[in-house]
Amino acid sequence: VSDVTELIENFKYNEPLNAIYKFFWNDLCDWYLEWSKPRMQDADTKPTAQNILAFVLDQTLRLLHPFVPFITEGIFQKLNELAPQRKLEGLADSGEAKAIIVASWPAGLDQFVDPDIEEQISIIQSVIRSIREVRNQYNIPPSKKLIASAAGPETISQILNANANLICSLASLDEFTAADGLQKPESAAAAIVEELQVFVHDVIDPDAERKRLEKQKEQIEKGLRGVEGKLNNENFVSRAKPEVVAQAREKLKELSEQLQAVQNHISQLG
Repeated sequence: VSDVTELIENFKYNEPLNAIYKFFWNDLCDWYLEWSKPRMQDADTKPTAQNILAFVLDQTLRLLHPFVPFITEGIFQKLNELAPQRKLEGLADSGEAKAIIVASWPAGLDQFVDPDIEEQISIIQSVIRSIREVRNQYNIPPSKKLIASAAGPETISQILNANANLICSLASLDEFTAADGLQKPESAAAAIVEELQVFVHDVIDPDAERKRLEKQKEQIEKGLRGVEGKLNNENFVSRAKPEVVAQAREKLKELSEQLQAVQNHISQLG
């Protein structure tokens, strides 16, 4: 809401539509709807899940209305029939309107912005993506339940363990656990996600996994050479902004850790 409002007020019309599309398709439909399904199946949590979804759909329709007015009006009228009261009790009220063309523009939602929670969700999404990528690499159907684990810093492991049910639901797992110093199980496929190593158990062909890891190693080494080249360039270090140099050094540290992890996986394969 904040981004779209600012862009429209600055007379930019393509960018806000792209922002709404990204939110509606990626954040809401691809992620949040899937996470809502278990709550919708529970009689105790279903009313809250329905309420939030109705509120978010209402607000999204209002954002979309300047761009696709006939579609949004049609859906808004149907929403009025199915869920005439759309508000988050004590937190936010969308305001009733007989038609979207006279409905108020979304506002007053900045209180819900929480960078810490956004960062936690980003970590969880990265783990889910890495497990899905392993499935794709080994042609494992979503219907087959797997076991996965992750090794990483204690703070991140706590976040993952607290949301293990969400990870299991979206990655089609029977079990997921995370811990600092967790060792890679035999026959497990490994994926590197920033500070994490994600293991999908009992799926690999050792020869194929070695080839995949060797390719990943080459890519990391290429990235390392690029960053090292910058940092070894006196002109870059002396003339670039301090924060840019700091970012390069942090990237060097991150890539070095990833390379070490990949090399460990290769050596474990024998």
